[in-house]
Amino acid sequence: MKRSTPGRALLIALAIGGAASAARAASPEWEAPAISHKDVKPYFDDVAIKGLVLPPPPAEGSLADADDVAAVMRGQQVDAARRAVAEEDGAWLYDRFAEAFGRPIRRDSAPTLVALLNRVERQVSGPVFAAKKDHGRTRPYQRLQLSHVCGEVKAPAPDPDAKKRTSYPSGHSAYGWAAALILARLAPERAPAILQRAMDYGESRVICGMHFPSDVAAARVVATAVVARLDRSPEFLADLEQARQELARAEQGR
Repeated sequence: MKRSTPGRALLIALAIGGAASAARAASPEWEAPAISHKDVKPYFDDVAIKGLVLPPPPAEGSLADADDVAAVMRGQQVDAARRAVAEEDGAWLYDRFAEAFGRPIRRDSAPTLVALLNRVERQVSGPVFAAKKDHGRTRPYQRLQLSHVCGEVKAPAPDPDAKKRTSYPSGHSAYGWAAALILARLAPERAPAILQRAMDYGESRVICGMHFPSDVAAARVVATAVVARLDRSPEFLADLEQARQELARAEQGR
């Protein structure tokens, strides 16, 4: 399945350079073409999930931390094709799941589904960014000298004194896992492929030098907890059913 629009946008972003690594560390564009999501409302007040507490990330020098570092360094050795996938995963979200889902995930063809996913992702963003602020973990490229960092022509030098430390948990991975959990419900026959795509999407953050594996694992915990809480929301369940009907109508029209 071709995704020419995101690919062109990615090439433009790579050509610009400058603060590229900061852009890759930022949230992906949920939709393609990209639009503002400032007005998207979550399903419930974030106060309802303030009880969600993640354990701290592995302490530097611990065995778990050594495993994290080793995984990042292995990720530096992937071939150019896998690195290109990681670059696009860093830039986009829904389009990266379209092939596994079996159809485009765009507002021109599935507006109800996109609106549902947008609200879910907005819900996920609250606890993710709260945890990032609480834990303040340095990203791999801030701590280690890497050969490749997504969005950079040349990997930057480590910056152990970096003020912005937002590695734990991974926002991209949380968004990807939440999207996969919703899409797998709507297309259960495609669930294995969708969930594998989400696993690969998280792995891309390690390959990019943006996150450690424990950041990705923590992100899945957050996303799973948020979706479990959404299951108690009648509004969410109603929107999920409307998205299911929208997809069924589209299938009948094929």
